[in-house]
Amino acid sequence: MRDYQRQKGNKYLLPRTLYHQTIWQIREYYRLKSQVDAILEESPSPPDGQPHGTGIGDEVACKVIRRENKMSVIKVIEKEKNAIPKEYRDGVWDNIQFGAPYPMDADRTTYGRYKSRFVYNIAKGLYLL
Repeated sequence: MRDYQRQKGNKYLLPRTLYHQTIWQIREYYRLKSQVDAILEESPSPPDGQPHGTGIGDEVACKVIRRENKMSVIKVIEKEKNAIPKEYRDGVWDNIQFGAPYPMDADRTTYGRYKSRFVYNIAKGLYLL
């Protein structure tokens, strides 16, 4: 799958490495969602009465921090996904997630503009920019 961003007339141009980093954050969306659900279902390790090193002793606090970090990324992605007009949302999403070609219901440049804005705003929302 080839990932490139539009160069011509793109006011949402990102440096190449930042663009790819943001694309992969978006592709992590489904895995993050499953991890957030799995964190809630994890059972605590049974205590055996002996101290085990210098780590944080509060397992619940560690789980909450991990879950909140993942949820912040999910919230940014969902917020920006909902900002894309409904008729273009699935085309942009499927193109990023699965490398699917854009649907033929609109011009390719229209989808490209929305994709560029989507990726740019996510990079901003994740404080990568």
